[in-house]
Amino acid sequence: MVEKFLSTDYLKSEEIRLVLEKAAPGDPKRGWVPAYHFAICDPAGQKMGVCDLRLGHNEKLYYGGNIGYRVEEPFRGHHYAAKACRLLFMLAKEHEMEYVIITCNPDNIPSRKTC
Repeated sequence: MVEKFLSTDYLKSEEIRLVLEKAAPGDPKRGWVPAYHFAICDPAGQKMGVCDLRLGHNEKLYYGGNIGYRVEEPFRGHHYAAKACRLLFMLAKEHEMEYVIITCNPDNIPSRKTC
């Protein structure tokens, strides 16, 4: 279990920044691990989508994954989800996660490309 959530201010690039919306503690009875929930924003702060990083591993995460993302329709086609995932990889590494699981619905072609 995560002892504390870390600073996330560094999760940005020239094109996007991840703005922490919520850090949620885990609930082992429900099979939930601690998670960070972010808005994917442009440098000016406009929200373009969301992403999250679920910390740790359990059986549920082999279906749902450690990383989730959604980019709003007007902002699709710019690889913002993939760019957000790369930033989340850095945070996962800080939490000493040796690997992350990313899953998607096989019928969701854009998400498959991101994976």
